[in-house]
Amino acid sequence: MKIAYEQIYLDRSTSLKIETYTDKSQCGIVSWHLHPEYELVFIQSGKGSIQIETHFENYEDGLLVFLGPNMPHMPFGNKETNNTIEVVAQFSERFVQEKLALFPEFEKLLKFIETSKRGIIFSKKTHKKVAKNFLKFAKQNKTEKLLNFINILDTLSNCEEPRKILKNKHTLDLSKLSIERFSKIYTYINDHYDQEIRSETLAQHIGLTPNSFCRMFKRVTNRNFIDFLNEFRIKKAEEYFNHQDITISEVMYKCGFNDPSYFSKQFKKYNNQSPSRYLRQLKQERSLEV
Repeated sequence: MKIAYEQIYLDRSTSLKIETYTDKSQCGIVSWHLHPEYELVFIQSGKGSIQIETHFENYEDGLLVFLGPNMPHMPFGNKETNNTIEVVAQFSERFVQEKLALFPEFEKLLKFIETSKRGIIFSKKTHKKVAKNFLKFAKQNKTEKLLNFINILDTLSNCEEPRKILKNKHTLDLSKLSIERFSKIYTYINDHYDQEIRSETLAQHIGLTPNSFCRMFKRVTNRNFIDFLNEFRIKKAEEYFNHQDITISEVMYKCGFNDPSYFSKQFKKYNNQSPSRYLRQLKQERSLEV
């Protein structure tokens, strides 16, 4: 899948974009995409999946997630749930720096927004607490929407400790050329992660020398290529474990690893536990659900 650069259009008479969707009027974005705006997404009910950079997990009974700028992600909405509501609020760094930052009363709120650059998933308790606010947007005028949005941000900034999605803050260089190249890189990895992937091959794929490719990748993602590739593959391994009855050896090969020791080391690096322990815990959880 390609990563698309989503252009967010704001009306000149508004400071942010807030859209309310239903199962009959869903968001038009259907594939990997990114944008330089912050994004706060509320899904009233239903189950679906979250795919943000290399992070993947399922959700149930709705979702409340906050993304910082330039985080590649798939849409979060669920199409199979009737009568659900999805609200998407998007705002720019300019809105933060030129408007919110003018008020000293918003100091805590600004610190909270900064934490979103690693992505945040909120608890069910918080989701329920702000649900009424999100559902009001559909019938509010522009002034009411802005005040309601500030109220939501204030509530979220004072909620219980939210869960960060990414361990490290990744920032992307959003030059048009970098976006096009990174889109090709991500597409290639997504299509070939079960095979050997060499930086030299990817460099040739996007028309760069190996050294230039490594420098570009580091500048764009703030990490080296091997780390990115290994984490991507480990997240895919988690998907296999979570959704299929499959052995560790099978998952290892399906995710492009050939050395059991190296696979176990990388899995532990990103999960703080071995594949065997992860699988044991997963089986215990499944047995409790039966």
